[in-house]
Amino acid sequence: MRSDVAIDLRFISFSVNAGILRSGVDDGCVLDLPQLGVNLKWPLKVIEEIVTQGHLLDPKPAHVASYAESEWPQLGAFVEQQLGLHAVKGADAAVTAFLFLYTSILGLQPVTVRVTSELPVGAGLGSSAAYCVALSAGLLAYCGEIDLPQENGADRKTWIDVNEKKIDLVNRWAFEGERIIHGRPSGIDNTVSSFGYVVKFKQGQITRLHTQLPLRMLLTNTQVGRNTKALVAGVGERALRHPAAMGAIFKAIDEIAEEVVTILLTPSENSGGEKKKGEEIVSTEECGPHPVFKTEQEVRLQELVEMNQGLLQGIGVSHLSIESICQITASYRLQSKLTGAGGGGCVLTLLPHKLSSTSVELVKVDLEAKGFSCFEAVIGGNGVQVSCQTLS
Repeated sequence: MRSDVAIDLRFISFSVNAGILRSGVDDGCVLDLPQLGVNLKWPLKVIEEIVTQGHLLDPKPAHVASYAESEWPQLGAFVEQQLGLHAVKGADAAVTAFLFLYTSILGLQPVTVRVTSELPVGAGLGSSAAYCVALSAGLLAYCGEIDLPQENGADRKTWIDVNEKKIDLVNRWAFEGERIIHGRPSGIDNTVSSFGYVVKFKQGQITRLHTQLPLRMLLTNTQVGRNTKALVAGVGERALRHPAAMGAIFKAIDEIAEEVVTILLTPSENSGGEKKKGEEIVSTEECGPHPVFKTEQEVRLQELVEMNQGLLQGIGVSHLSIESICQITASYRLQSKLTGAGGGGCVLTLLPHKLSSTSVELVKVDLEAKGFSCFEAVIGGNGVQVSCQTLS
C-alpha cells in the first residue's frame, strides 16, 4: 500500500499551470513548455497527417479514449524529428502526451498551449502527473466540458474548484497521458494531483482521505535525475531473484503505510480545543543548538519514515545523494525518506510542528552547502482548479 499527499507550499508559489487560448494562427497549434525548452508550432494539416485513423479526430471529451501505440505508428518518429537530437530528457514523452490529449479532447482546433511549472521535473514529486492534469483540465475547459467563471464575473482571475464529477473526468484523461509517459503508472499521482489531499493506494484501489493532522515538511532536491521505468523494472527483477525476502519487505512497507494513514486521520484536537492523547509533547531533542519538541504522533511518524527509508534502500531504489541527505537531517534529529520512484529526485523530511524557523534554516544551510536545494511545504493541498483570465 502507498499513501501519497498533495503538497501545498505556503511560502513559495508552487503549481503547474496550463494556459490555453485560441491560436493567433487560424490553422495552427502552438505548444510552449519553457521548463523543457520546447516551443513548437504546427499547421493543423501536419497534425492531421500523423493521425492515421480517422476516428481519432472525432473528439468526444466526455468519453475518455485509451491510448494505443498501434493506432499512432508515426507519432514517435514525428515527435523525435520535431525535437531534434538535443532535447531535454522527458520532452519527447511530454509532447507525445500533449498531442494525444489535444487531438482526443479538441480534435483539430487552432490553439496555443503554454504549461509552466514550479515543480522540479523528474524529481519524484509527480510533475508528469501534474502536467497531464493541468493539460487535461485546460483542454476540457477550453472545449466547454468544464465550466469557467462567467465573462462578466467580478472575480474572473480567481482560481475556482472543479466539481467532483468533472474532476473524475480530468483524472481519467490525465491517467492516459501518464500511460504515455510512464508505461504502467499506478494512477496514484494523477489522482492526488486531480483531487488533492491524501490518497491511499492498495491492491489497485485508490481511496481519497482528508487528513486531520497538520504536517510540515522540508523537500530537498538531490539534483540527480532518474528513470522511473528503469527503477521499477529493477525492483521487479530483484523480486524475481529474492521472492521471499522482497515479499517480506513489501509487507513491512504496507504495514508502515497503514499506520501512517491511521495517524494522519487521527484528529489532533477535540471540539473543545483541548489536547488529545498523542498531541502532548513527549520528546525533546536537540536540533543543533535548539531544542526539537515532538508530540507522540510526530515521534511515531518520524520512526515510520526512518523505517520506510531503510526498506526502500533494501529494494534498491535509494541513491548515495539520498543517503547523504538522510544523514544530514538525522544529525538534527529529523528523519527523511525518498519520494517517488527514488534513485535521486527529491527527499522529504518531516518537520515537527513546534520546530522553530531558525532550526529549519540551520538544516537548510547544511543541505545547500552540499549542493542540494530545499523548500518547505505542508501536506493536504487543493486539487485541480481552473481560471479564466484575459491575457494582455
